[in-house]
Amino acid sequence: MSLTHRNRSLRGAAVLLFAGVLLVWLAPAAPAAEMFRLREPGEPLPSMTLNDMDGVPHTLDPASVGRPVLLFFWSVYCPNCKEAMPALVELSAGAVGEQVEVWAINVDGERFSNAVKVYVRDMQLPFPCVYDRLEGEYLVAADPLGVSKTPTLYLAGRDGKILLRQVVGIDTGAVATALRAAATP
Repeated sequence: MSLTHRNRSLRGAAVLLFAGVLLVWLAPAAPAAEMFRLREPGEPLPSMTLNDMDGVPHTLDPASVGRPVLLFFWSVYCPNCKEAMPALVELSAGAVGEQVEVWAINVDGERFSNAVKVYVRDMQLPFPCVYDRLEGEYLVAADPLGVSKTPTLYLAGRDGKILLRQVVGIDTGAVATALRAAATP
């Protein structure tokens, strides 16, 4: 084998190796970027199964619930969450609330479960409070919806498609208006 042929073979192998490494490195990046994107109105809410404070699993398939769905991502250590929670309790207790599926999804993790349980008990939440959880590297509920700040609220219509998204500044008046519109058949 000549030296020139050998150099070409080595360069070809190096190019193939580089391309393979690049493909392996980039392959997970595309789904991850899509995974962490805030969902927009018109997009569907994903289905999910999360456990409540007693470990009981709750499954939500927004497209088949038959009524609007409100997801409220919160942390027990978030002042904006604590400010918004009483208004959500009031909304869910009203006539519109009976026609809406409300979930309070806590993102603190199980190590803070004592603080979460005390807060939920003191607030007497009339809707399920469930814990988001890691599966592999991703949070089951927050990551597919791009939730990176609390509070984050999603409201979906009867068809499971997002009608309203609010991040950090929760406008409960706008939520109430959207809930009334979504709950009307």
